[in-house]
Formats: sequence, structure tokens, C-alpha cells
Amino acid sequence: MNETSSNPTVTEDLYCPHSKVQDMLWGCLDKVAEPLLMQWPFSKLRQKALDTVMQHIHYEDENTRYICIGPVNKVLNMVCRWVEDPNSEAYQCHLERIKDYLWVAEDGMKMQGYNGSQLWDVALAAQAILATDLVDEYGSMLKKAHNFIKNTQVRTNSSGDLHYWYRHISKGGWPFSTPDNGWIVSDCTAEGLKVTFCLT
Repeated sequence: MNETSSNPTVTEDLYCPHSKVQDMLWGCLDKVAEPLLMQWPFSKLRQKALDTVMQHIHYEDENTRYICIGPVNKVLNMVCRWVEDPNSEAYQCHLERIKDYLWVAEDGMKMQGYNGSQLWDVALAAQAILATDLVDEYGSMLKKAHNFIKNTQVRTNSSGDLHYWYRHISKGGWPFSTPDNGWIVSDCTAEGLKVTFCLT
């Protein structure tokens, strides 16, 4: 018999059983701290925190064209935008970008850990061809790869005060996947620069 069926106060299965002290702490937080935090003046502080979180969600959504940095925060942001307004344009934009993370394999639908690895794959494939004697044979493909890499470079920084939003400059760098994502990666930038230098 599992803990859930023997204890009617436990409402969910536990991956790792709690100690008695931990159960008492959670119970105290649930029965005392949470109701207290819902009262004035704590409720004002809570609302301010929620407003700040939503501002950051709006910023991330707008600066990544609703792809977000990865699938976990994309789904969480999408749920928050739905709670905020299920009929909003922002929520619709989130729905349209779900497909960026999904693909169908032989055993069904999958969700990727990122919105792809397009820049990374193209840069490394181009470098592999450049390291062979097949450059002339694959010249047109290398030209397309070069154009793709140029078009994938992030051309602008994120909007607003980067320090306030805990962001760094991104202009001139390369992402792991596509420029819509907007989050540059140091090793992807290095690979983008290498190929650009070799093909220019």
C-alpha cells in the first residue's frame, strides 16, 4: 500500500517520501503562512512580485518572438499569458510558435529541448566540407550555407535597458538555432565567425 492510500491527508503520490518534519513545515506554510501572505500588507508585496514577473514574461516573449529560450519557459510563459487573458494576441502568438518545438518521429510526437540546432548543424557541416577536397563539388551548397549563416546572425540587441532585464548584448552573435530565438551562444558565435571568415 502506498503512502497516498494509507494517509487521507496526502493528496498526491510522492517521488521521494517526506520526513515528518518536512510534512509539518509544509503544513505550517500551507495553513499559516499562505493565508497570512494573502492579507494586507503582504498581499501588496505579493501583487508587486507577480506584476514584476509578468513584465519579465512579456519582455522574454516579445524579444524571442514567442519562442522563448527553451520549451520549459515557453510553456510556462504561455500558461501565464493565458491566465492573464485567454483571448489576447500574445497567447495566440504563443500557440503559433508551439510547432517550433515539435516534431514527429516513427513512434509519435516529440518535443525538442530547444527550437532546433540549425546554425550549429550548418556551421559544422560547412566546416567538414571545407576540410575536404570537395569544395568545388559542393560550392553551391557552401554558398547557401554561407547565406544561411549570415541571415542567422542576430542583428540587434534585445530591446530596452539590458541591465534592468538581466540581459547582455546580443548584436553580432549567433544563436544555436535561429535569429528569432535571439539568445546568442558563445560557441555558436565562434562557429559562425569561423565559417563566415573561411567563406568570405
